Amino acid sequence: MTSQGQEVPADGGLRQLSLEMRTELRRFLMARGVREADAEDVLQDMFIRLQSAETGPIRSPRAYLYQMANNMAHTLRRAEGRRQARDASWIGPDDADERIDDAPDPETVTLARDQLARVEAQLDRLPERTAHVFRQFRIEGASQKAIALDLGISLSAVEKHLQRAYRAILDIRGRLGGQMGPQGHDGTKGGFDDLSR
Repeated sequence: MTSQGQEVPADGGLRQLSLEMRTELRRFLMARGVREADAEDVLQDMFIRLQSAETGPIRSPRAYLYQMANNMAHTLRRAEGRRQARDASWIGPDDADERIDDAPDPETVTLARDQLARVEAQLDRLPERTAHVFRQFRIEGASQKAIALDLGISLSAVEKHLQRAYRAILDIRGRLGGQMGPQGHDGTKGGFDDLSR
C-alpha cells in the first residue's frame, strides 16, 4: 500500500516509501532512545535490506517499515549492551579500583628539588630587580609590558633583566651537564630549555 493505503509491491515500493518516510522514521527511532547518528545508520541499513528483501506484496507497508525500524533499533540496543558488558569484562573488577599513579618516582623528585634549589640560589645572587623581573615574568605570568609599567622602566630594560637571569640559569645548566636535558632529567616536560621562550 502507498501512504494513501494502497497495497505496495515489495520490490521497489517499500524502498520508495522508506525514503518518503525517512524523517518520521528518524523521529520514531530517536523517540526510542537511538542517537541521531545511529538512527541514520539504522535507516541506511534498512534501505539496503529492503533492496535485497524477497517478500510478496505487503498489505500495511507503513506499519511494516515502523516494525522493521523498531526491530533494528532493538538489535542495536542489544549490541550496545553486549559491547558495554564486553568492555566491562576487559577492565575487570580488580582493575576498576586501581588508580594510575602519575606521581614521579622519589629519585626524580629529589633531583628536581636539587635543581630548583640551585636555580633559587642563583636567582638570589642576581641583582634584586633582575630576580624580581624574572619571577614576575616566568612564575607570575606577567607580560613584559606590564612589568615595565609596574617598575617604571623601559621594555628593553625588562628584556635585559630577563636575559641576565636566563644566562645565570643556563650557567647552572652547563654545570649540571647531562642531568638537565631538553625535557628535564627523566624525559618529562619542564626542563630548562623552555626558559628561553
